[in-house]
Amino acid sequence: MQHHRSPSRRRVGAAAALSAAIVLAATACAATGATAASLTTDNHIHKLIPSEDGLSLLVGTHNGLFTVDLGSGDVVGPMGEHVIDLMGLTRANGELLASGHPGASGPQHLQGPNLGLIRSSDEGERWEAVALEGVADFHALTYDRFAGAVVGAHAGQILISDDMGVSWREGAAEEPYDLLATSDGLLMTSIAGLGVSTDMGQSFQPVEGAPPLVLLAGSEDTVIGVDLVGTLWRSGPAQRWTAEGTTPEQIHALTLLPDGEVIVATESGLQRTGDLGQTWQSLIP
Repeated sequence: MQHHRSPSRRRVGAAAALSAAIVLAATACAATGATAASLTTDNHIHKLIPSEDGLSLLVGTHNGLFTVDLGSGDVVGPMGEHVIDLMGLTRANGELLASGHPGASGPQHLQGPNLGLIRSSDEGERWEAVALEGVADFHALTYDRFAGAVVGAHAGQILISDDMGVSWREGAAEEPYDLLATSDGLLMTSIAGLGVSTDMGQSFQPVEGAPPLVLLAGSEDTVIGVDLVGTLWRSGPAQRWTAEGTTPEQIHALTLLPDGEVIVATESGLQRTGDLGQTWQSLIP
């Protein structure tokens, strides 16, 4: 198997590792009065992931973390009143891991211009710094539960942590659009197309016959992706990619729920489909 250049194994940002567990506003509470417009007016959506209990959707935005009830469509946020720009967002061992930039208001106690890796054990009510504070901005961030590793991308470099983000080592030199850990390996979308790593981000190989995907999402053994023209694709372990439906408009984020429902973020808001893109409806009435 052909590999990318041999990356350095040096530790990254040792001085920034686990910076004193600075907690953002331990007494803060979730904001009230949020609406659908709170997600799109003077705001935009970066990431979508299901809540821990599966009853709501976590929405990472330029203005903080919001939740949307999957039944009623009610919007709450920003959580903990933290108006922080969440670029990367993933779940790992019951906690939220995120990255991005400090925001313009709210109880801001993390260093800028980049948040590094931060974590929350209460669905975004409180955040604490983990590592690389003021240094890294992980737009692509995923947790590989199969390897027990956090994988992110910053400044053209894949970074890998084996201890939940406390310390980091370099992987392949890549500029991914998105990263997703699966049972078949670590998937990456980039200008070169879809790639897969079976060595936890040290190197990537092209996926033969794969569509030119930009965004990825997965649940259990199913992986979905959206390409440059808005086609929704589906795959599974050792399966080829199959074109399904299309997205309602240009999308910025997507997620796949355990029941197979797909939710996407567009300029006009959140849309959901239960038939892989054949039909769509608004998540928020």
